[in-house]
Amino acid sequence: MRLQAQEIHAGYGKIEVLHGASIRADEGEIVCIIGPNGSGKSTLLKTIFGLLKPTNGTVCFNGTDITRLEPEQKVRLGIAFIPQGRNVFPSLTVRENLEMGGTILDDGKAVRRAIEEALDAYPLLGRKIRERAGNLSGGEKQILSLARADMVKPHLILMDEPSIGLSPRMIDEVYVKISDINRRGTTFAIVEQNAKKALSIAHRGYVLDLGRTRLEDTGAGLLNNEEVKKLYLGG
Repeated sequence: MRLQAQEIHAGYGKIEVLHGASIRADEGEIVCIIGPNGSGKSTLLKTIFGLLKPTNGTVCFNGTDITRLEPEQKVRLGIAFIPQGRNVFPSLTVRENLEMGGTILDDGKAVRRAIEEALDAYPLLGRKIRERAGNLSGGEKQILSLARADMVKPHLILMDEPSIGLSPRMIDEVYVKISDINRRGTTFAIVEQNAKKALSIAHRGYVLDLGRTRLEDTGAGLLNNEEVKKLYLGG
């Protein structure tokens, strides 16, 4: 088992947002987390990555308790986090952003090799390599965020709202890249408001509501669940 977050209680100050949420992501899976605004989806990812510390519950990765580790320690274990909002360094060029993604690699030669592989895998970025990231479109920034996280070939990528604010064409391109990386063996845990799109490629999915895990099923099972359709899929 790659990731297990069990009975997580967490929040901000005295405000508890998660009241015992649990998810797991097995090796090689794409796991999608859906639910209404305010249900705790982003809070769960932040807690798994270590940006928030839970008041109760555990996060295990490959059988090791990582609940109290700092984000930098989790990165070195092979966990990457792409927060909502195309988290790039706007004043840096595309190349410099990719270099930032390779900071934990052994040496400059390894970073250069990883950049070459990234540009092969993401040709869109190759055409923009000298541009400042702040000048990219929203979709291009999301592709850059994904490529930067992929620089070190992480075991697990946590991704928050990858489609937010993107055109349908760019949403499709981002999800093609997610599927490509997953086929290489990387596990994904994705929080997504565009539930239909995410569930269409997910091996399994969870519905969070009011800080608790309400439903778990295959991606297809949740897509075809009448209650899920009515409450979360607009149908």
